[in-house]
Amino acid sequence: MTIVILFHDITSLLLVIYLVILIAGGGVMLRINHVSKSFKGQQVLRDITFQIAEGESILLLGANGAGKSTLLKIVLQMLKQDRGSMEWKGKKPHIGYVPQAPSMIGNLTVYQFASYVLSLHGKRVQVLTVLQDAGLEPKKKVLTGNLSTGQMKRLLFQLAVAVKPKLLIMDEPTAGMDLEAKRQFRKRLLDVRAEGISVLVTTHILLEAEELADRLLYLEDGVIKVDRPIEDIMLDRKSISFRTDFKYKGFLLSMGYTQQEGLYQKLTEDADKELQLLIQHNIKFTQLEIKGDTLEQYVEGLEREEVGT
Repeated sequence: MTIVILFHDITSLLLVIYLVILIAGGGVMLRINHVSKSFKGQQVLRDITFQIAEGESILLLGANGAGKSTLLKIVLQMLKQDRGSMEWKGKKPHIGYVPQAPSMIGNLTVYQFASYVLSLHGKRVQVLTVLQDAGLEPKKKVLTGNLSTGQMKRLLFQLAVAVKPKLLIMDEPTAGMDLEAKRQFRKRLLDVRAEGISVLVTTHILLEAEELADRLLYLEDGVIKVDRPIEDIMLDRKSISFRTDFKYKGFLLSMGYTQQEGLYQKLTEDADKELQLLIQHNIKFTQLEIKGDTLEQYVEGLEREEVGT
């Protein structure tokens, strides 16, 4: 596998941009088999097993120290696992990578930097298209060191997808982007996935994650606690909310409802049964709303279980 590494000087490594490509085709693109990793006797990953299908988008979550960064580095082959294996479809895995904290060769202009990266993949003619898609053509003569974090993220994302990887790994991809840049990013990501590119992404912005990913992979203390489709998660439980008279407050709180500014709310796996129970107890409610559980609510529940609250 080829690794392209950019340096600001001879001693400082600034960015690993790309690792290089899988042969196209259908089905499973990558299998992770019983991967474990320890540092100085402390086990960080334990028997990690999952697979990524072509065109699938996976959201990787977990508390700090759960092993997310280590797992990403193993997939990127920046780290070697102690045990287990990775099986790629094809012989040359080609991965696009957008890091959480982007850095560039600061003494190159935006145009020079993009041209250099694309030339490594024989796609130098696409420089202006990449800059246009990143919204940075007006800044093509600006030194990359003078770009904002959001502008760097936009440029690295467009460079990553321009070389047609089979797997795109992104760590907090929209951090530092303004609202319009985020909107354009989500639109472009949908196009990327339509081209069959698989995605592995970490983000703390869970409202966006519902649009970015098909599947949740949740790590806890180095093991996979949850591996399931996000659509199933959102159908699993229902959020029921309504307003009612203050005299019912004690009873509703005893049933597990929370109350804020007169609005009672509860997550339930059986909304019909919950409504029947309310009716049986003659609870008179208004502004009734029942909707699917959000990814954010689900993850908050996992986090509460993890800390034992």
